[in-house]
Amino acid sequence: MKRAERSQQRRREMLEAYYQTLLEEGLQGASIAKIARRLGVPPSLLIHYFGTKEQMTIELVDYLLEVFYETYGHKLAAIADPRARLLAIVDEFFSPEYHQLLDDRAFYACFYLSLTHPKVREAYAALYESSLALVEEAIHDCMAAGVIPGDDAHELAMTVKAMEEGYAFLIGGGADEAVKATMGQVLKKRVLGLLGLDGKEEWE
Repeated sequence: MKRAERSQQRRREMLEAYYQTLLEEGLQGASIAKIARRLGVPPSLLIHYFGTKEQMTIELVDYLLEVFYETYGHKLAAIADPRARLLAIVDEFFSPEYHQLLDDRAFYACFYLSLTHPKVREAYAALYESSLALVEEAIHDCMAAGVIPGDDAHELAMTVKAMEEGYAFLIGGGADEAVKATMGQVLKKRVLGLLGLDGKEEWE
C-alpha cells in the first residue's frame, strides 16, 4: 500500500472512531483525547492529521457522504433502466433501513455545529446536494424516456427530498418500528402519485 493510501485509510479509521465516540459522549464530550484513547494513539497524532476538532467534524461529514455513496449512491446510480432506478430510489428514501445508515445523534450533533460554522454547513450542503442530484437525474431520465409526465425535474426532486427529510425527522428518536414502516408506505404512495408512477406505464 502506498503512503498516500495508508494515510487516507488512517484518516478514515480516525473519523470512524470520532463517529463512535460522538455517539457515546455527544459532540461536546467527544474530545480529541477520548477519540485518541479509543484508537490507542496519542492525541498529537489526531492533531497532526486534522489540526482541530472543527476540521475533523468537517471531514466527518465528508466521510459520511462517502459512506452514503458506498452503501447506496453507487448502487442506485448504476441501475440503467430509469423507471427501475427511480422506483428503487423512492423505495430507499422511505424505508426505515435507509435512515438507520447514520445515527440521529451524530447527524443532529454535527448539524447543530453547522449553524455556526460555515465549513461544516458547506459539508452538509454537499451531502444534501448529492442525494438531490441522484433523484433529480432519475426523474429527468424518466421524463426523457416518456415514463413519467413532463415537469420541472429540479422542483420535483426538491419536493421528494423535502418529504424524505420530513420522514427522517418523524421516525427519529426511537419511533415504533411498525409506525415507521406504515408512515414510509403512506409517504411512498403519495410520492409515486406525485411523480406519475402510480400505475401508468407511459406518457405521451
